[in-house]
Amino acid sequence: MLSAISFGVRAQQDPQFTHNMFNHAFVNPGSYGLSDGITVTGIFREQWLGLKDYKNNKVAPETLLFTGDSPIKFLHGGVGVGIAQDKEAQIKNMLVKLGYSYHMNLGNAKLGIGVNANFNSKSIDKENLNPVDESDPVIMGLSATGVVVSDMSLGVFLQKPRYYIAFSSTQILETKKSSGDANGVAYYKNRRHYYLTGGHDIILPAFQGYVFTPSVFLKSDGNTFQADLNVMAKYNNKIWGGLSYRISDAISLMVGMAYKDLEIGYAYDIPTSRIAATGSHEIMARYRFKLEREKTRTGYRNTRFL
Repeated sequence: MLSAISFGVRAQQDPQFTHNMFNHAFVNPGSYGLSDGITVTGIFREQWLGLKDYKNNKVAPETLLFTGDSPIKFLHGGVGVGIAQDKEAQIKNMLVKLGYSYHMNLGNAKLGIGVNANFNSKSIDKENLNPVDESDPVIMGLSATGVVVSDMSLGVFLQKPRYYIAFSSTQILETKKSSGDANGVAYYKNRRHYYLTGGHDIILPAFQGYVFTPSVFLKSDGNTFQADLNVMAKYNNKIWGGLSYRISDAISLMVGMAYKDLEIGYAYDIPTSRIAATGSHEIMARYRFKLEREKTRTGYRNTRFL
């Protein structure tokens, strides 16, 4: 009976980040171009340091992300691009996203409705899998070069001067593609993900110069659910610190600083689960190129008033 039963194994497909409040462009195309300039963001994450395989090789997940978005006035919206390389043990994903967001003014709020196309190159290094049975049809069917799986994402993003709320869904087509074997035993299938996020800036009269921003980041793939509860304090828009709690997973400490149009942040995750690993490191950098220069006051001398 056991030999006749087959099981499907599923896991989180989208990479995970602690700096989710700086990373709307990767999960929600509705956020493209809502700022007043070209915004470029980079994040590097090393998760669960200390995980090693039977050869003592490091197999902890590593993710490198780059996103860029800009408002385009004649398109009445904005455009964006995202590139991510995500590696876990012998699995490697290279993801590219290209999209557009249409903007609408709602009073003093701005609404972005976006869509993007996703192209994900997936591959598995089967030479280092160390299978019990080398003739396993799933292992034999894996393509050495991997496959490219295309899909799409949708998102809406509502932004006001002091708060934001957004919903998006990635990999909505749940595309399935064979890994190259003739019998279709091994294949990749995208799983639809859902994201709901929101945040609010609070200014207390007793703490002049400080802005407190509680936020929440909820995510699900239809089977599992995870929530990040965050709070940050920023002083004079120059330095910040914060805490984040990822339910049943980790507590995160965040610090950062801003200089003119450049922002740099660091986060350290302390696992609260029973995974046999130390914490996770994450570095974020963001730069905003202003499209319109600030107006400077000009004057002239009139000889009548000298």
